[in-house]
Amino acid sequence: MNKIELDKIYNEDCLEGVKRIPDESIDCILTDPPYLYLKGQKLERKFDEQTLFADFKRVLKPTGFVVMFGRGTSFYRWNTILSDLGFKFKEEIIWDKGYCTSPLMRLSRIHETISIHSMPKASINKCKVPYLEMKQYDITSIIQDIKRMRSVFTQSKSMEAVQHFLENNCRDTSDSWKANNISISSDITKENRCVSVMRGIEHGMNEKSIIRTDRIECDKFTKFGINSDKRKTGDRCCNVMQSMEFGLNEKSIIKSVRDHYSAIHPTQKPIRLLERLLALTTQSGDVVLDPFIGSCSTAIACVNTNRKYIGFEIDKEYYDAGMNRLNKVISEPKLVM
Repeated sequence: MNKIELDKIYNEDCLEGVKRIPDESIDCILTDPPYLYLKGQKLERKFDEQTLFADFKRVLKPTGFVVMFGRGTSFYRWNTILSDLGFKFKEEIIWDKGYCTSPLMRLSRIHETISIHSMPKASINKCKVPYLEMKQYDITSIIQDIKRMRSVFTQSKSMEAVQHFLENNCRDTSDSWKANNISISSDITKENRCVSVMRGIEHGMNEKSIIRTDRIECDKFTKFGINSDKRKTGDRCCNVMQSMEFGLNEKSIIKSVRDHYSAIHPTQKPIRLLERLLALTTQSGDVVLDPFIGSCSTAIACVNTNRKYIGFEIDKEYYDAGMNRLNKVISEPKLVM
């Protein structure tokens, strides 16, 4: 019996492969099992649910998670099986796909459900998502934030709160520039400074000759002091400023659009979506198992976030296509930080 290796995808039935995984060696199982409701699809293979989920419990560490996509009768049955096995339900996340699965359906379905179950000693990580990534599809919310920040200049309380945040959450470099000492090149584009700020938030800013690394964790900042253990909600304008600087907490509805034109599998998931799920349930260096790995998106998400992976795919065609996709990512040159 061959020993299971890390960072490897196996072209075999996961029911057989998982048996070779040692007890309590997996940190997270992130998977999208066959939903068993599509007709005429070769990927809709039935599997022994009781046996596989029992093996999930065996191979997971006491702090491990099961993160599972699904819909319909099968999905609710799987959740019940996990509960009966002693798994603890943690959260339910809605994946907003941003598109209709089929325009021929009576009801346009644009979402899938993700359930997170855990072993007894597990706790979900608190994660920050960059401001514009979180709000890129919510223009109304961005406009509201802009209006709120405008109020800084008319409300002294808000201005003081924002000033306190900016002054007490960074070090003073004592740099000062006088207008008469700055030589302005004629080819520099002149624009409204507020527009420049928003452009910087959206597109990023040029690197500077002084690189600061002294920002503290957002969760430690409060209206009443930056070292408090428990974060209290402060002035709303200050909260907006914090979210732009540190990002926003992950939410239970995640919008992530799949690229239809490059997909190699009918149920292929966006890699960024999987990265965000892994951020909630794992740490760098953890081992992630996907017993129905299909297009290898889970493995690619692990490569991108410095996790180890083990995957199984029973179908040879999908296995070959997924491996080609994964190998291209692995072969790409990486920036050395």
